[in-house]
Amino acid sequence: MARRRIYAAAVVALCWATAAPLALLRSELLRFSAPALAAERPPRRRKTLKYGTLPDQLGDVWAPEAPTGLVVLVHGGFWLPQYGKDLMTKLASDLMARNWAAWNVEYRRVDGPGWRNANSTLEDITAALRFLDSPEFPFKGLPVAVVGHSAGGHLALWSQLRPIRVTDCRAVVSVGGVLDLCDADEEALGGGAGAVARFLGYRDVSSLKRDVSPIDMLPPCLVNSLPPELARRGTVPEPRIGLVHGKLDQVVPSQQSVRFLVSATCAGIPCQLHLVDEGHYEVLDPGSSSWKSVVSIVQEAFNEPVRPVRRAVLQTHREERGGTLIFRSAPSAERLQVSA
Repeated sequence: MARRRIYAAAVVALCWATAAPLALLRSELLRFSAPALAAERPPRRRKTLKYGTLPDQLGDVWAPEAPTGLVVLVHGGFWLPQYGKDLMTKLASDLMARNWAAWNVEYRRVDGPGWRNANSTLEDITAALRFLDSPEFPFKGLPVAVVGHSAGGHLALWSQLRPIRVTDCRAVVSVGGVLDLCDADEEALGGGAGAVARFLGYRDVSSLKRDVSPIDMLPPCLVNSLPPELARRGTVPEPRIGLVHGKLDQVVPSQQSVRFLVSATCAGIPCQLHLVDEGHYEVLDPGSSSWKSVVSIVQEAFNEPVRPVRRAVLQTHREERGGTLIFRSAPSAERLQVSA
């Protein structure tokens, strides 16, 4: 490389001294620099794949040479078409730098191409996850985590609280997620434009909450005395659940995640919540504390063996790490291993 720099300087000096035309200078520098630039340019590692036939049924695969894990990214934007998967591009690049592959998915959104109703969005999330097991997807046998931001947090948790398993998953992480649709509707989240009602087609939100609202898809509280048909409702998720929320979030208040943590703990479902000194959008920056919390939850899930969830009375443990408050619910007899 040093020899190339010396050669380039010599070419510039010679052309200046002899008043050679600029065209000669340009051609010599290009001849010199083209091989070097080609050698230094990183190979293309981002590829767009279609998991369906409609325009928004696609995603970007970000692939290191030999990934050790796979993270599915689900973007937010209150299910609106003006917000897309490009919101998660920096995060996908960061995951690749950590030697994890990323599957950054797009999906049909309200009034966008091919959108009929909320089922269009939910069907696409299911199809995007099922696509991981298709022959067209390049990676098999990797531990999988699903990470969603804002409305994507709703979709990520919804996908893992359904009674039908689509793909094996080690962790699901909601960041600033809309996890209680009834509360979100009452608080007019989404700029006061009725985002939840718009997503659900302006139908009665309360009648649909058990089908699409993560907090109401959980099993009931263990200490309730319910008849058998009600006590058995809800889904015990297989992956570990992580929540990350900004204390300063004014778009989706942190009470959305706090309420979910309380409900999951009462239902005997282990869960952890990281409350970070940030707002709603900082997580889209890979250098943020919110993203560091996401990475730590995913890394913990990838490193530890899969353990089936056995519903039991849980205790909540509180820890403070820098400006982040971490709440973990776990069986009282279980010793918690806290990552540094």
